[in-house]
Amino acid sequence: MGAAFLDIVFVCLVIAVAGRLFEHHINLPFKFIIVLAYFAGLWAWKGTTIGGIVLKLQVVRHDGGPLTFLVALVRGLAAAFSAVVLFLGFFWIGWDREKQGWHDKIAGTVVVRLPRSVPLVCL
Repeated sequence: MGAAFLDIVFVCLVIAVAGRLFEHHINLPFKFIIVLAYFAGLWAWKGTTIGGIVLKLQVVRHDGGPLTFLVALVRGLAAAFSAVVLFLGFFWIGWDREKQGWHDKIAGTVVVRLPRSVPLVCL
């Protein structure tokens, strides 16, 4: 949850700056698309996000397969669902034996801790 918080702060800053630069109010559906593209894109590309790099976390497939864009997109949409339902999908991680949220169970993913950090310049 800490990595997601850092990512949301980062994406909100980007959206705010973009809104100021273009002197245009960015509506809610477009904000959702930006957030979804950020998470799904970085998960598919590097298996982590900027918040994940800071906290040394990575998303991997539970079955060892590749984390494709489609899997990352499904995980992102399922995470949105997990949040809409009073964040119960995220709180589920605390009770789950495998430490998976609803979004992880739906997408077949799991979050693992990396032994060492990945430099930001590798993004």
